[in-house]
Amino acid sequence: MRIFFTRPDSEIVAAPAPLGAMSLAAYARKHRTGDDYRIFDARVHYTKNDELTNIIAEYNPDLLCLTAFSLENETIHELAAKVKNTLPNCKIFLGGPYPTSDPDSAISDPNIDMIFLGEGEESFVSVLNAIENDGTYENIKGIAFRSNGEIINTGFPDLIQDLDEIPMPAWDLLDLEFMFSRKGKRSMMNKLQRKNNAVSVFTTRGCPFRCTYCHNVFGKKLRKRSAEHVIEELKILQQKFGVEEIEFLDDIFNMDLDRAHAIFDRMEEENLHFQITFPNGLRSELFDEQLLRKFKKGGVYWITVAIESGSPEIQKEIKKNVNLNKALENINLLSKVGINCNGFFMMGFIDETEKEVMQTIDFAVKSKLIIASFFILTPFPNTEIYDQAVKAGKDMTARYSDYHDISVNLSAISNKRLRQLNKLAYRKFYFSPKRVFLILKANPFKVGLLEGIGYLFKMVLTGRELKKKKSSSVEFIPETAALAENHHGSRQQGN
Repeated sequence: MRIFFTRPDSEIVAAPAPLGAMSLAAYARKHRTGDDYRIFDARVHYTKNDELTNIIAEYNPDLLCLTAFSLENETIHELAAKVKNTLPNCKIFLGGPYPTSDPDSAISDPNIDMIFLGEGEESFVSVLNAIENDGTYENIKGIAFRSNGEIINTGFPDLIQDLDEIPMPAWDLLDLEFMFSRKGKRSMMNKLQRKNNAVSVFTTRGCPFRCTYCHNVFGKKLRKRSAEHVIEELKILQQKFGVEEIEFLDDIFNMDLDRAHAIFDRMEEENLHFQITFPNGLRSELFDEQLLRKFKKGGVYWITVAIESGSPEIQKEIKKNVNLNKALENINLLSKVGINCNGFFMMGFIDETEKEVMQTIDFAVKSKLIIASFFILTPFPNTEIYDQAVKAGKDMTARYSDYHDISVNLSAISNKRLRQLNKLAYRKFYFSPKRVFLILKANPFKVGLLEGIGYLFKMVLTGRELKKKKSSSVEFIPETAALAENHHGSRQQGN
């Protein structure tokens, strides 16, 4: 079977390696023989749908596998229509965050033959085998498709418990040399990357916490690759592909402290040297000084922690349950060790008061964070907070890609005042001698500094509202802040 994987080009400014497609290809190669695979990331090549359709047609696949964020839904449906018109016998499958979060909209497109929900490796191989046999899909978990005019959704798949059973992503199917040399789109979610030869890596799946604003894409049980499995991939990335920088995109890399220690110990033993970042959010209470010093020695220069709220009451309400005192202690410890730290915060939670928002602002201001991002809550479908908002009778039809504006206000604060508080947060955090000193001290690479200053000027001084972009679907990854907003609403593990 000839199988073509692609991501559409879009306005998202980051184009990390398409780890989802690479994992599917690697898993299929392990369990099947005789297939031919090609991965073409249209984001990397700036390839629009007309040209991409021609490239797909030239390969003439039996199966086209697409993946997309919700932000890219219109582009992906346009591409499916073009390909189906050109290659009517080609099956078109769709996976990734968009169909997982909004399966009804995704499968309603007659040009898409099947969608995959959540973790797709086992489902994908089962479907490939079924295509070659009886074509019966009803007993395969994790998919939705049409049969006799009806949509059949088999629900989420069983989770793969032993992640070492999944081969490392099919890095050999990417043109990494071209990816590293291109201009424009970054090869990482991290906006502050230092090296061109940079890639993203996952070492875990799942999150045991139950934050009400977050999706349950990969389950609530943390599943881990062994340290040896991770080291094997890092060795290949460095020695075969010349990778110089990596970002760990795990939800919570430090949930298992012994394993985190073991990975960095093994990196030192194997003489593996990278610039390293954690842009997706580490659990702020789960550091110890020994681990942070290993991080520093091992090349870690940037860490993100998702605090969300400085209010103990809101922490309980959203089931985040951060120990705020311990989090503040560890943020200050990061500064002591010499690792830059970015913080994520949100405001506008259900019935949140101005006093509680000010607690969030005060927490950020008194910390030694280098950067802080203050977002206004956007509730997404298939999250607990969305269901709470619907139950409360809120109008959930408006969606924006900009997390600094209001899609729906669930708080006890007026829209006008909530926007004012959002700008106040940036003013209080950044416009202080302490913060200027910390930023200049921690920013030797100067990447994004001028851009950040310009953004703050527009955001805080001019009082202009950022441009809103309406969409008929949920926007998961904002194109202008990939570093800061990968956590908001959903953990996007489907690059």
